[in-house]
This record gives sequence, C-alpha cells and structure tokens, in this order.
Amino acid sequence: MDEKEVNTLIEKYQNGTISAGEKAILESWYNQQAAARPLNLSDETLERNLEKVSSRLPLKYPAQHKRLWPRVAVAASIVMLMGAGLFYYRYPQFSQQVNVVQQDIGPGGNKAYLTLADGKKISLTDAANGAIATQPGMSITKTADGQLIYSIVQEHDGRAKAGYNTIETPKGGQFRVRLPDGTEVWLNSQSSLRYPTSFESLDERRVEFAGEGYFEVAKDQAHPFIVKSNGQTVKVLGTHFNINNYADEQATKTTLLEGSVQLNGQTILKPGEQATLPASGKISISQIDVDEAVAWKNGRFNFADENIESIMRKLERWYNVEVSYEGTPPTETFTASIGRFDNISKILNKLSYTNHVHFKIKGRRITVMR
Repeated sequence: MDEKEVNTLIEKYQNGTISAGEKAILESWYNQQAAARPLNLSDETLERNLEKVSSRLPLKYPAQHKRLWPRVAVAASIVMLMGAGLFYYRYPQFSQQVNVVQQDIGPGGNKAYLTLADGKKISLTDAANGAIATQPGMSITKTADGQLIYSIVQEHDGRAKAGYNTIETPKGGQFRVRLPDGTEVWLNSQSSLRYPTSFESLDERRVEFAGEGYFEVAKDQAHPFIVKSNGQTVKVLGTHFNINNYADEQATKTTLLEGSVQLNGQTILKPGEQATLPASGKISISQIDVDEAVAWKNGRFNFADENIESIMRKLERWYNVEVSYEGTPPTETFTASIGRFDNISKILNKLSYTNHVHFKIKGRRITVMR
C-alpha cells in the first residue's frame, strides 16, 4: 500500500465512508507504525491527514511500552499483523534485499472466447472492436474496455426457440458482458457463462455459470433471473451479487451486495451476507465485508487471514501459471491488499517478507518453499 492508498483510506475514515475491512487495515497500519518507531512520513498530505485522525484511532501500543526492535524482527511482526502489502509501504528498502525471482510474469487482462449458437467460436482477445457477430434480432459488439454488448436491432419471431451463447475466460483472462435484458456480468479468470440470445419468449431469465462472477441484474418483476451453478440455484428479480464456485475450492460462496436472492429455493440472503455451500450441501450464512468479496472486480487482491494455498490458487488463475510446493506448504496466514495488475514478482516479494515462505520461478512455474 503506497502513500496515495493510505491517504485514500484516511480520507474515507474522516468522511465516514470507510468499510469495516478498510478501517481494520488503516488501524493496523497506524498501530504498527506507532509501535515500531516514530513516524517519518515523506508525504505532507499524508502527515496532515494522519494528524487529524490519530487521536480517534485506537492506539494499542502505548508509548511507554515501545522498544526498538532489530530490523528483521520489526519486519516479521509488521507483516504478520497487518499484511505484506502494508509493510511494503513503510519499508520499501526491503524490496531490494529480497531476491525472490529471477524472472517476472505480467498480470492477466481482457481475454475471452465467445461461442455462438451455431458453434462458431470467436476469440474476443483478437477480435477488433466494434460489431463482431449477429444473432436473430441481436447485434453483438465488443468494446475497447473489455465488454461484450448485446443490443436489440429488430423485432423477431418471439415464438422461435432461443439460441444460446457461451462466453469463457481462460487463465489470465477477465471479461464483462451485457446481456440482452441489460443485466451485466463481470467474469473473473477461468469462468464461463451460458445464456440465451433473447429472453423475449421465456418465462424466466435462466443462465448457467461456473468460476467467479459479479452480477448486476436488470429489474424485471415478471421474469425472475436464475443462475444455475454447481450444486446451487440463485433466484433474483434485480440485485447485485458475487458468485465464487471454482471446482478447486472447497465451497461455493455467494455474496449479496444489494437487493435479495434466494438460494436453492429456500435460503434468503440479505445485503452484506455471504452464503457458503460446501460439498456436504448444508448452507451457512455469515456477515462479511462485501468489499473483500468483489475486490477482484475492482482491481485488487484482498487476502484476509488466508493460507498460502488459497492465495496461490488465485495467483495461478490470474497470472496463468502453474504452482507446485517443495515440502509441506507453510501453515501461516497472510493479510494484505495488493494491486491485481502488479507483476507477480511484486506480490511474491511482499509475501516473502515474513521469512515463512519463499518462491522461485522457472518459465511459468512457481515453486513455493519454506
């Protein structure tokens, strides 16, 4: 987290718009800075903003108990308590002392494939911007910012059976699609969405989904929107929610940001709640910071007490790499907020500051070591 990001959190704190997760990150950052040594800020705006709120932040380490730790001890403590991403802001010199990788890998981007009703497959990565295909009564357009848009161009026979299109993102890919009814879906890497090219002749708007996606469903009381995924059916009328049901994760997680959804015909979610559906089939509901669930959509990795295997699965999908482990994976957990469009070396360096985990890269394979 750099000085600009710290400033943003402080400003949110002052005007009351900060989320619970962001507040925890800011308070941890402040407490650890105060505990480790006197603040030495290079940004005047940051220093001025921090002075305004310092008396309101719960300082957990009184001055009389402070002591000067050796640099390595300070590094390990700060990383474990407030996350590698925050530590990097305070101790940038450590990035030059940790030689984690000899090669670098760039982040993913707007990459996807579209399969039309007739089986024709189009690489959206390579297709030029503008109109790329037509379906009965529909024009399909690709935009420069990685969006696929379905637009009604003419009336067609509503009695005709709707055809289905499928959009798929590979490893290292993401894409956004606006369906014929105006619903928008953001697809994370290794995800797929199958949907009708027209909802006109249908009593319900039913789609099939796998991977991770964020949905902003267009309101239509007469035609409920239904998302079918592995072991789960989500029914909505108009709402915003996120689904994560990767096959290599232990459970399907559905997070509601706005509106209301029904899971498997019975469980009702309220905004701010997350439903977890494990293989056993028993749904559990918990209150969470929804910003963490949709961080990927907003260009961030938010790791909240995550083990290294969970973190590496996310990096594996987004950076299109293979991950292996040398020995038993570390058991420590990590908390950090890191840019999703950073090169992978920056993220691995931050994780390695704890000295509990190290990495080496050969081609597109990352080996995780203690």
